[in-house]
Amino acid sequence: MKHRLHLSALLLCSAFASHAQFLTGMEGSAYGGISTVTFNPAIANSPYQADINLAGISAAVNNNYIGLDRRVLMHPSLASDPDFQSRYLHERVNGNNKNAYAGYQLTGPLSFMVSFGKKKKPNKNAIAFSYHSNFIFNGDNVSEVLARSAFYGMGNDANAVTHFIGQSLSAQRMGFRTLAWNDYGITYSRLVYDRNGSVIKVGGTLKLIQPLVGGYVYASNINYKWPEVNNLSINRTNIAYAYSEGLVTSNQYSASAITSALPSYSKDVLSYKYARPTVATDLGVIYELRPDKDDRGEEMNCGGSWYGFVPKPYKLAVGASIIDFGAVRLKRGEYSGNFSADIQNWDLTGAQFPNGVQSVDDTIRSRFRVLQDNKGYFTMWLPTRFNVFIDYNIWHGLGMMGSAVISPQMSPNGNMVHQVSTFTATGKYENKWFGAYVPLSVDVYGNVGLGMTLRAGPLVIGTQDMLAFFAKKYIYDAEVHAAVKVTIPYTKRYYKGDVRFAKKTGKGSTMHF
Repeated sequence: MKHRLHLSALLLCSAFASHAQFLTGMEGSAYGGISTVTFNPAIANSPYQADINLAGISAAVNNNYIGLDRRVLMHPSLASDPDFQSRYLHERVNGNNKNAYAGYQLTGPLSFMVSFGKKKKPNKNAIAFSYHSNFIFNGDNVSEVLARSAFYGMGNDANAVTHFIGQSLSAQRMGFRTLAWNDYGITYSRLVYDRNGSVIKVGGTLKLIQPLVGGYVYASNINYKWPEVNNLSINRTNIAYAYSEGLVTSNQYSASAITSALPSYSKDVLSYKYARPTVATDLGVIYELRPDKDDRGEEMNCGGSWYGFVPKPYKLAVGASIIDFGAVRLKRGEYSGNFSADIQNWDLTGAQFPNGVQSVDDTIRSRFRVLQDNKGYFTMWLPTRFNVFIDYNIWHGLGMMGSAVISPQMSPNGNMVHQVSTFTATGKYENKWFGAYVPLSVDVYGNVGLGMTLRAGPLVIGTQDMLAFFAKKYIYDAEVHAAVKVTIPYTKRYYKGDVRFAKKTGKGSTMHF
């Protein structure tokens, strides 16, 4: 029973922690401002003179194995049901490996972007400063037999379902990895081509990366067997294993004293005690087709004139970017190191891990052959991703956009966190003060979502899948995002009377738009 509770808790933590798909539906929008600089840093030619973030968050969960009954969201008391697992959790059984993703991104207050340029093109350039707090957890390529056996407790009940006892089992590229970090970025973007209605703009962000904590365990190929319920054999398997020194529940911060250790732990983490600062880059390019010229300068007539600058929306935009290209260096934990597993009939009767990572370390040292000591630092790669989009303005702000976030786990050593690759088609209506976005998305886990994002003045709020809250019976993924901002759009001014005399005398009333 204890095994079942422990393993079920592990699966739930893996599947239902907090993922960030970053303002789904608005990714390539010209009205995204500072909120979309992490999707594509080519932010020049913006309709905003300035865009300032006051608060912003995006968080979600995603997995392809366990679905949570939607009723639990409406009635949290159901979580205390002693039969919660059988009544309110649903397995997706299809023979595929199981994966889970969790993460969030917080955008720091007063992150901002500012447009500037010459009089006829005041938004030719843009600069931005942004900072974020980020967290990602990945669980990848867990075989269905192992996932289901763990879900039912690795005992006789699990064997009755999966018949895992006595089977020669294996898994390829199975791993678990997590990383938390802060980034501080300076962005510069510029129009590099503007002729005959065609515009090309580029942008780049240079980031200072502050690693906080991280770790991973990864096996390119693992072979194992359960000869009996409580006996495990692992054959000729090399496992990469590393975590940062000072990780919560590691040797320095034991689970039994975690509450009292948190103040000291937080101070050590934020002072770079366990990591070295590094740099990362974002690069982006966007092509825009603007058949009509921008409405700039003066228009004079007998009744008055318009004066100022308001860029007209593009008809078509196509963009591509590479985001978070870089890695972090973390000080290796005291007993962290790669190890070789070749053990027969390991008796797990009564096995417990009361001190978290420390208990795992003790078990590794006593049961397996360590291949690498704990000296120095280890590397973890940031979630490098390739973003593309195409945006078509049908009529007066009504449009369609298709986008893709492609985030592969490219490291052969399994030491790279990643997002969930997702493909999205979005119907939208937007102007400088309001936007409504309805994204239809599908990800590589097989989850389909129909979302909604609303932008009304300073407020942005939405979800990648509103069906999860009122239509789907079981929820495998959920996401929310929100931001509060101060935006200053470009405007035009209208002078009553003849502008030739208004400019000389300073007389005449004006209207602002």
